[in-house]
Amino acid sequence: MSIRFVHRGTRSASRLAWGLIPLAIIIGVLLLLRPPASDPGATATQLESRPGAVLLAVNAAGSAAAASPGFVPPAPARRDQVLQRLSQFRADYKQLAPAMAVRYQPDSPDSAKLADVLTQALSQYGLDRGTATTEPIPDVGGESGSASIVVHTAQGDEEAVRRLLQALAPYFSAQVLLLFDDTRISELTLRIMSAPAFTEDGLAVFQ
Repeated sequence: MSIRFVHRGTRSASRLAWGLIPLAIIIGVLLLLRPPASDPGATATQLESRPGAVLLAVNAAGSAAAASPGFVPPAPARRDQVLQRLSQFRADYKQLAPAMAVRYQPDSPDSAKLADVLTQALSQYGLDRGTATTEPIPDVGGESGSASIVVHTAQGDEEAVRRLLQALAPYFSAQVLLLFDDTRISELTLRIMSAPAFTEDGLAVFQ
């Protein structure tokens, strides 16, 4: 075999290798952007509409999962789903600069740990408003009803808040009440009103 033939073969292999790099990059991007296959229930759907409020079922499919008291950290798959969704949310609503604080009942250590999980996820994309706290949760005059989570928001920001809840939905299954007032989207507060149970892979289930 001549040296010239070997040299040509080496150059051809090199060009082929360089030509495959863009294809590998495209495939990688598509894999990152595809919706998680195990995330069909992470949604926020409307249950009912009230004067000045909307009741949502967030990740309703998760409510049937076997859960028991005692905090369980979210599985890596759940964390990946949430971070992927928050990344897309941040990109879609960058101009609005949304931010959310998380509050919880002081007598519920499991709620406190869930609040920390939510806050840490939000902080990854600059969507948090500081650490989760036990600041007194104001009385909403019985409006919360069966809702385990309450969020105050301006009615004009309802779609954005729904999208944010949907991004967080792989972490919890609950009825969420949106109370419409003059709250700015940069000053949102999510209030955990009761203690959840947890599945083996860390889904917080509110009954």
